[in-house]
Amino acid sequence: MNLEIERKFKVADDWQVPDDARGVQVRQAYLSPPGADAEFRIRAKGDRRLMTVKAFEAAANTMVRREVEFEIEEEPFAQLWTLAQGECLSKYRWSVPIEGYVASVDVYDGVLSGLRVVEVEFDSVEEANRFIPPPWFGEEITGHPTWGNRRLAAVARARTQEAEATGAS
Repeated sequence: MNLEIERKFKVADDWQVPDDARGVQVRQAYLSPPGADAEFRIRAKGDRRLMTVKAFEAAANTMVRREVEFEIEEEPFAQLWTLAQGECLSKYRWSVPIEGYVASVDVYDGVLSGLRVVEVEFDSVEEANRFIPPPWFGEEITGHPTWGNRRLAAVARARTQEAEATGAS
């Protein structure tokens, strides 16, 4: 089991994708209900299909979670995607090198279009606390439930259902 230690921020409005960034399309769906102790997620990242389970450490900092992740085949991925019942999101993830780290910038599409966040992973809580974000990082949103991908998937589902009910596209 891995320990994930990350900080998350909004992205400044004037940020542009740098020339040395690498990007990949990401689609992910959630199989556990919002607020569950453990988050079950499937993810299509490029041509890889992954199953991930994440859980916050009891009484730990909100930037620390336990994580188990493994590859799955396309057929079970498709079946699990259906079981998620629309609790999903789509984004483009840019890997941007910054002084000794990689900033993962997520640019959401679909009903979440326009939303951009950045996260950086660390080897320890101490290292994460020492990190000074570059000027293009906006407000810190680490641990804020509104900005978690699980919550964003629920928002995307609600917006999609609302659009379908009103006939909007």
